[in-house]
Amino acid sequence: MELVLNRLISTDYKGKDRGRMIVCTLLNPVIDAFYRVDGFELGATRLDVESRTVPAGKGLNVARVVKTLGEEVAVAGLIPKNDMRRFEAFLADYGIKSLLYEAPGVTRVNVTLHDAQTDCVTHINSASSALPVSLQEDFLRFLAGHAEAGADWCFSGSLPSGFDDDVYARLIRDFKEIGVSCLLDTRGMALKTGARAAPRVITPNLTELQEFFHQEEIKGVHHIALCGKRFIDMGVEYVFITLGQDGVIAIHEEQCLLCSPPDIKTVDTVGCGDAFAAGVLVAQKRSFAFAEMCRMAVACGSSKSLHEGPGIVTLDEVWQLMEGVEIRGI
Repeated sequence: MELVLNRLISTDYKGKDRGRMIVCTLLNPVIDAFYRVDGFELGATRLDVESRTVPAGKGLNVARVVKTLGEEVAVAGLIPKNDMRRFEAFLADYGIKSLLYEAPGVTRVNVTLHDAQTDCVTHINSASSALPVSLQEDFLRFLAGHAEAGADWCFSGSLPSGFDDDVYARLIRDFKEIGVSCLLDTRGMALKTGARAAPRVITPNLTELQEFFHQEEIKGVHHIALCGKRFIDMGVEYVFITLGQDGVIAIHEEQCLLCSPPDIKTVDTVGCGDAFAAGVLVAQKRSFAFAEMCRMAVACGSSKSLHEGPGIVTLDEVWQLMEGVEIRGI
């Protein structure tokens, strides 16, 4: 364990693939707006409400955590013209490389309302405007122009309205041919088609797993693991089924592990899956053994849960929380 932790916290880690770039796609960006009130009343008008807004989206959230863990990372995104400068500035502030393609329109807004009096959190996610198919093809060519052998790409998040369901599948198949390692974190038809393209890594949650296999309920560790192994049969190398506070079922080759998070008091679970994916990407780049990869990824998700807002972990917390992750074979 000491060796693993030293590799995690060292900014001078010299793994054999240190030069490989991690790239996170951001096809459906969003502005996250957070409001905190003390006693929400339906139909009332509240003045001077504490608030903040921040550029977000799954790929950007993943990239922020990757950067915090000490790896170079880029965001390859489709950004509405009116918000391009805002996203560029935000990424620059974090030292994240921008590979951004301009789209028409404005960015959708997701609202989180936190009632401090009841400690109740409400999320309102807006829909995106439909984009033309011609823009889809131009953007895919743009992404292909930045793909390099040996890189790690994270394809995460929902697809913009107007894009084909098989966009991730097409990217995964094309990128694999040139030696790119692909992680897929999405849902619905994008997951159904993308998983069958056999990315190296997939990270569905339990709901997404049930939707994929058209089952109303998948219960019990062994049942979940059996479904997860079906992805291995499809050619996926690493399968991580996230179960929230119950941990993760992780499958690789003949190994099947139940990874339980440390006992902590969570503050905000939004973005924990993104932090988990970032941990997988970094551990993969550093050539961690499978159990080490699981430990780091779970610790990243746990660290995120201690902070309000997505994309936030601290290196010290990840280091400490790794010690509390329990791993056992299934």
